[in-house]
Amino acid sequence: MPEWFFAESLPCPFVRHAVVSDVGLVQRSAVEEDPAATRERLAAFWPPAPAAVDRLAARLADRGCRAVLTDISPLGLVVGRAAGLPTLLVESFTWEWIYADYLAAEPGLAPFAAAFGALYADAPRRLRAEPFCGEAPGRPISPIARPTRATPAATRARLGIPPDRALVLVSMGGVPWRFGDLTPWRRLGQVDFVVPGGAAAERREGNLLLLPHHTPVYHPDLVAAADLVVGKLGYSTVVEAARAGTRFAYLPRPRFRESEVLAAWVEARLPALRLAPEALAGTAWLATLPELLARPRPAPLPIRGAEEVAAELATLLGPA
Repeated sequence: MPEWFFAESLPCPFVRHAVVSDVGLVQRSAVEEDPAATRERLAAFWPPAPAAVDRLAARLADRGCRAVLTDISPLGLVVGRAAGLPTLLVESFTWEWIYADYLAAEPGLAPFAAAFGALYADAPRRLRAEPFCGEAPGRPISPIARPTRATPAATRARLGIPPDRALVLVSMGGVPWRFGDLTPWRRLGQVDFVVPGGAAAERREGNLLLLPHHTPVYHPDLVAAADLVVGKLGYSTVVEAARAGTRFAYLPRPRFRESEVLAAWVEARLPALRLAPEALAGTAWLATLPELLARPRPAPLPIRGAEEVAAELATLLGPA
């Protein structure tokens, strides 16, 4: 995880130690996975060398750490146990649940799925953030999303987009993406498109505002200011859109098991439109925008998951 992500997300001082803590699922693109490459990387990653685990556990002790908060990184659970520290697992899915759909094509993932599944099942403290996937032990909590920092009006002013103009945010959730020829987008003159990852540096081309991959405008604020989000069906963008009460035209990930869970959650809460995975490479999806933008905006959804995790951590830590 790059340092800038923590810097723009956390309102407090932090120290980042660069450690490869997970493999996850290797992707060829934002909507295409590579199970074979995943297996190869897992073979080099797991199991971790005992000496490496001991070094990380010693680093936690040297820093005076009192607890470990981990997402679905199996290394976090192993190091927390080795350090003798209370460890909290926070997840919306786990890797053995994801890998299950790839075992027929890539049976070499099975040993890793079994090992990780055993670690997750043995986690003494576990929170499951909605929308969560599958049945598993742990306490359900509300969705988690980074808080906004600016009002929609302030964000629009920063972008140079008047309040009476339709703002469509096209976001692939931080994953690089080739958008191809954007000329047809310019013909939809009544709509302003904001495209993170659309250019190496911020620039405007008519009704297109192209931003770099690491956008200078905080992504949750972009979502909150948008009338419509178009993009990959990913957890963070889904929850941010629900919190903003905006519309969502989404690209599913056909082979990624979480995708259908997120799709059902979005369809139940937002004016939504399912696009074909390859839709952004064509122009047909542009014709659907006026009808989708005409749908009433839903009420914003309260998002309290981060506060629930913080309360659990406070209980875990006890008095300082």
